[in-house]
Amino acid sequence: MRLVLLSFSHHGRGMAQTAQRFGHEIVGVMDAEEVPRQRLVDDFQCPGFNTAASCLDATKPDAALVAGKHIEMPSLVGACVDRRVPYLLDKPFADCASRLRPVAEASEKHGVFSALTLPNRASSIVSVAQKMVEDGSLGDLVLYNSRLNNGPPSRYDPTPSSWHNDPQISGGGSWGVEAAHGIDTFLQFVGDKPITVVGAVMSNATHQRCVEDIAMGILRTDDGVTGIIESGYCYPSGARAGDHFFRFVGTKASVFQQYNTAGEAIIEIHTTDGVAIAENVSRGGMQGIIDEALSAISEGRRAFEPNILTAVRVLEVQDAVYDFARKSTMTNGPHPMGTPAPRP
Repeated sequence: MRLVLLSFSHHGRGMAQTAQRFGHEIVGVMDAEEVPRQRLVDDFQCPGFNTAASCLDATKPDAALVAGKHIEMPSLVGACVDRRVPYLLDKPFADCASRLRPVAEASEKHGVFSALTLPNRASSIVSVAQKMVEDGSLGDLVLYNSRLNNGPPSRYDPTPSSWHNDPQISGGGSWGVEAAHGIDTFLQFVGDKPITVVGAVMSNATHQRCVEDIAMGILRTDDGVTGIIESGYCYPSGARAGDHFFRFVGTKASVFQQYNTAGEAIIEIHTTDGVAIAENVSRGGMQGIIDEALSAISEGRRAFEPNILTAVRVLEVQDAVYDFARKSTMTNGPHPMGTPAPRP
């Protein structure tokens, strides 16, 4: 298929490279800033544009890869929706739900294909837990716990993605950038149940920047399922990719993702009969999701999960956790934090 990339962003360039490996052609790239735009032009040897509209109008692509700045993502999606161009959306999907909701609703109204490139959906641990829910061996889910703790915020500083550390653009720090993964998995397992935030912390104690480097949200459904989601920027730079953890606790079994000394993931299933090791078979992470979504478009499928409406729900939870934490100095700080852009 003929694809365009809308914005360099953090993962945009990688998304386009992945699509190329799967045999798709990048026919146009867009970024409002000259330096990252030229880098994309050089990488993909195709025309560059400074607006999404001009890129889409000139190239007439089969689909778009969307990966812009948080506060700009809705306008990029809107350009695709206006032209009925199917699109894949990278996280973070926006800085807040209210900024994305109007174009998400328009996308659904007009039947425009949308897909989120969230890699947990293709992970082994989630597949194992989902299968156990379906066959009853997990029992009723009572607790979901995940931690996504990556390197320091300074890793963004020398890159075209330095705006990740500007809350006026990103909405915040590690929670605004990384929490979508853990929230999406919680939503995948609890479905449409109402969710209440019962606890939250945004801390910048590690790096003393204006964005949080440790964040935690504690969620609860009306029927008692608890979600504890943590995201951070406090893993030692250069040691490993990060500190990543999953736990699913059910009434019949518990599933944990642990790591051996080589950093290889091990999935343990704990029951009253003992501990079993599940086969670690991934569907390819983010790359696998991109392939699945592009295949769905080329085959003419109308729907994909997760989609743009899932993105809005993820952002609603994300916003609610921020709102809870920002009410008190005990749950926000301790050093001065930047102010996010006003919500629409």
